[in-house]
Amino acid sequence: MGLHIHFVGIKGTGMSALAQISAQIEGATISGSDVEESFFTDSVLKRAKIPVLSFSPSNVEKADLVVASAAYTNQHPEIARALELNIPVLSYPQYLGRLLSKKRGISISGTHGKTTTTAMMGLVMLNAGFDPTIVVGSDVPSIGGNAHSGTGEYFVAESCEYRRHFLYYSPEHLVITNIEFDHPDYFQDLDDVISAFAELALKVPDHGHIYIWAEDPNCQAIRSTAPITTFGLSESADVRATEILFRDEQSSMKIMLKGQYVGNLDLHVAGRHNILNALATIAVCHEIGIPIQEILSSLSQFNGTKRRFEHLGSNTNGALIVDDYAHHPTEIRTTLEGARLSFPDRRIRAVFQPHTFSRTEKLLQEFSLAFQSADEVVIADIFASAREQGHETISALTLAELIKEQGIQARYIGTLDDIKVYLNQTLAPEDLVLTLGAGDIYKVGLDIVS
Repeated sequence: MGLHIHFVGIKGTGMSALAQISAQIEGATISGSDVEESFFTDSVLKRAKIPVLSFSPSNVEKADLVVASAAYTNQHPEIARALELNIPVLSYPQYLGRLLSKKRGISISGTHGKTTTTAMMGLVMLNAGFDPTIVVGSDVPSIGGNAHSGTGEYFVAESCEYRRHFLYYSPEHLVITNIEFDHPDYFQDLDDVISAFAELALKVPDHGHIYIWAEDPNCQAIRSTAPITTFGLSESADVRATEILFRDEQSSMKIMLKGQYVGNLDLHVAGRHNILNALATIAVCHEIGIPIQEILSSLSQFNGTKRRFEHLGSNTNGALIVDDYAHHPTEIRTTLEGARLSFPDRRIRAVFQPHTFSRTEKLLQEFSLAFQSADEVVIADIFASAREQGHETISALTLAELIKEQGIQARYIGTLDDIKVYLNQTLAPEDLVLTLGAGDIYKVGLDIVS
């Protein structure tokens, strides 16, 4: 019998991804447990033939290793039982670090753009026959889910800075899409965030490679003995897009490598931020030896990921309903600017559900300025994290008032049900409704469409 690994909280996006690839990398038997509630990962786990049990201490008794979701403490009955039996228990980032070390790791890090860049890179490498292992934080149609268990030597992993989790990883290739202040419940300030990324960069070996966004002032702090390639829109960038044309939800551009024109790229995902994600992908894939024409052709097939400007459909009178995971002021501003570029003639109605009291409070000013491209803003109640229940420090109404002060039509409507009623009463054919946030705000759009 080989290794038996048990996952506590296996339905989480990251956990289900690791469970899928463990059989391949570790040659292990996999089991997992979770709550009864249904998640999008249920179908993913079913496809992978991984059984999901109800929580019980007996689930771990035959395991050689237990991997525990960050949602649970050592008081969880399964984790407590494993510790009692001296079975090693690893957290998600610890275990991902272990798996990455068994392959040539490519870490995709940054405050924004990680999921899309990981998904783009996964698609290009799959098409090129590299058969990489992929772990990504969303359901990606082009790679068939949130993970791909590959037989190739590379492992592309979305790598999150929260609680410095990514310091468990020692990647050969490191992408830093951008660095901004986020996760204020953990990081003290921007300098604290920058120091985490700088520490990660130092873990890249001399024979490895780092890729950073040329226009990001916070990336100047990154030092390494490994070579650094920059990507961006400025003339100094090693990998650069120029002569960009936006049309509908698409863009076309010329790609320059170290000042040399190498071909045209047609992208079918909206917004300037996706051009930067594509440039990061080109930089890495070119470095590992994929011909540039193959890279550009694969990127033109990329059709996005779940909850990233995802078209949910139209309502009966023709209003378009789109959902996006944007939950940081920069992401909101970028998503709305992309919507404005793609749909110049529609009335853009942003419905935002703030995510966590700590983020809303710390970035309140930035949030109030992030909605300039919207015609109307509806603010829902704050979606609190489990750690914050009962510790309300700020109200969503305050945010709505501050947005109003910017001269934008804004209103606070607390519950999702009330928001649905309001939208159904006021939707016009030329409307674009954009639900924004990392909580369950997407349910509003799904209900309107159905």
